Amino acid sequence: MIVQMHALTQSIQLGYLFSEDQDVISFESDVTLCEVFDSFTQYCHDVVLITENTVHIGILTMKDMMRILQNFENLLCPVREFMISPLLMFESTQSIADVLDSITDNSRGKIVVKNNNHVIGVMDINELISLCYSKITPLIKHEYNLLHSVLGLAEEGGEELMRLAATDPLTGIGNRRLLEDVFQAHQLLASKDHSAPFLLLFDVDDFKPINDTYGHNIGDIVLKELTTLVSNSIRKSDVFVRWGGEEFAILFRYSDEKTVLNIAEHIRQLIEQFCFDSIVHITCSFGLTAVNPEETLATVIGRADNALYRAKAEGKNLIQMENN
Repeated sequence: MIVQMHALTQSIQLGYLFSEDQDVISFESDVTLCEVFDSFTQYCHDVVLITENTVHIGILTMKDMMRILQNFENLLCPVREFMISPLLMFESTQSIADVLDSITDNSRGKIVVKNNNHVIGVMDINELISLCYSKITPLIKHEYNLLHSVLGLAEEGGEELMRLAATDPLTGIGNRRLLEDVFQAHQLLASKDHSAPFLLLFDVDDFKPINDTYGHNIGDIVLKELTTLVSNSIRKSDVFVRWGGEEFAILFRYSDEKTVLNIAEHIRQLIEQFCFDSIVHITCSFGLTAVNPEETLATVIGRADNALYRAKAEGKNLIQMENN
């Protein structure tokens, strides 16, 4: 099967598997684990590069980060203590076949793909084979038997490459999947840095009449402008997602309830006072709740939704808090 893959990719460059404008975020090796985790949740990436004096020396994946949160107490340790190394460096102009030739069954570490000095991808051998399958399939549809062989090369871990993106395509912020992925990690992190997680659920008041009056295109513009407004008023470490439709959620970590209520009120006032390009103004209603250790996201969302329902029932453009 490797021989078949080698023949198939003899003239195909490694860079074909990646977008040239893709950017892999880098951190110096003395950066703390906490800073790296905040970057994972803010930018929705799966892997970061670790550098030392601008030289790439290792990587850390989101899966590694989850494992660390579950088993390690001190998140102020430098990331170098937890990174994966060594790295196998390849230029994007090298053929996939040449890369396969240079990797043996005993090869360890991660494959880093560069375009000159710009890193455009990080993967392991199984992910390389999976990418070959997903990217090159349109070129060889008529070769059913060969496709079957290539698919067989992708081990269980390769399916991760096929997962849905954790970004909402309309607004560019996280989606429901992102919140589901990082929720437990934030519970664990809060227990270690003595912060308290809070979930704020909010939606646009009377959004259906906006769509009915101005059209869905204008409704989409309103949601994008709203997203930008809120994104600029919260920290990068806060997890802001589009929960669905005109409904949004923010996962905070703060030390006390009063601080979060003040932030929610600040967001409410910003939205109420903002002049949107397409219509005069909108308002939003908010439901806030604290997140307890061990409880599920579904339980927390249900509680926040109850608070949001009360805000709607009591006149809209309000914040209500639902205690446990």
